[in-house]
Amino acid sequence: MHLTGAAAVAGAFPDIAMAAAQAHRPRILVLVELKGGNDGFNTLIPYEDANYYKHRPKIGIRKQHLIPLQNGMGMNTALKSLKPFWDRGQMAWIQGVGYPQGVLSHFHSMDIWETAAMRGDSTTGWLARVLPRFKKGLHGIAISADQNALGPLAGSQLNSICMQSPRSFLSHARFIQEVPLNHQTAALAHVTKTQHQLVDVGKQIVESLQNPKGRVQQRLSKGGLGHGLKSVAEMIVSGLDAPVYKVTQDGFDTHVGQKGPQENALYQLGHGLASFAETMKQAGMWDKVLVMTYSEFGRRIVENKGMGTDHGTASAQLVMGGRVNRGIFGNHPNLGRLDQNDNVAHTTDFRQMYATVAQRWWGQPNPWKGHRILPFV
Repeated sequence: MHLTGAAAVAGAFPDIAMAAAQAHRPRILVLVELKGGNDGFNTLIPYEDANYYKHRPKIGIRKQHLIPLQNGMGMNTALKSLKPFWDRGQMAWIQGVGYPQGVLSHFHSMDIWETAAMRGDSTTGWLARVLPRFKKGLHGIAISADQNALGPLAGSQLNSICMQSPRSFLSHARFIQEVPLNHQTAALAHVTKTQHQLVDVGKQIVESLQNPKGRVQQRLSKGGLGHGLKSVAEMIVSGLDAPVYKVTQDGFDTHVGQKGPQENALYQLGHGLASFAETMKQAGMWDKVLVMTYSEFGRRIVENKGMGTDHGTASAQLVMGGRVNRGIFGNHPNLGRLDQNDNVAHTTDFRQMYATVAQRWWGQPNPWKGHRILPFV
């Protein structure tokens, strides 16, 4: 269990009182990190672009082996469990996502994505520019065994917690003890304030998680992502007042033999998100939830000799939720114009996604002036 900032269901339905409380809660953002750099071109596939098959003669996915969506773009069949949400108009894709002078180091690029600081030298997550003015109290929870996995939720301005699971948090919560605030030095003031707010946040989490209405009896899906999404579902259904949750799906660093590993990771992603979405629908919360993926970078359009792909500069990310507007947003990258590293130019700045969440989802000012919002919500 780790705290940052000033301080880490398909079963039962919420009762009337809980439903009323949920109606006044802020809209929720569920961030899904695709760890390793997902290949957007074999996820959202430009099957009518001849350059795609020119650059990928062996690993390119043919039309008969994908799910057509619109405008010559198709979805990897490993994500077929998400097709019903596309058909209902509750899913969208953002293509060509990246940033200027893209960095191809996993750690450096992820720092840029999670902080929106283009030099990658910040330790404060991008949500610190939105959440403190949006609400007080608990800002978010990351589900991970890695106690440094807060990412976008990191920073002294945010009250965020990283936990392995709600049950593990409950088992440790009894050891959290209140301490009096001490202002003798700045360091002591910070430490005691952190402990004080940890107690407050801990009490809120414990109270909500002990509510039997929040138990999710059905297994959402297997694997780490399924475990994480089940934990998120339990906390949302229990009435926990947190506007952001973060989970992770790994397995996307596909330098060699890409097809099997990527499709396995996408399969887990699709099944996990489909189960989670159905749970939110049954709980009456699907209109209150926005799911958004992100990855440190995409892959190069040119396949390598190992039947895989190397780190690239543009990718495709998905969003889904009860209030999402279906569509494929952003311009498709020009696959006929490559740089000296066989990379395409990105067409959509990732900060446009963040600006859209801030302004269109939470009704807050756009902190990234010059980066226009996208109409996916």
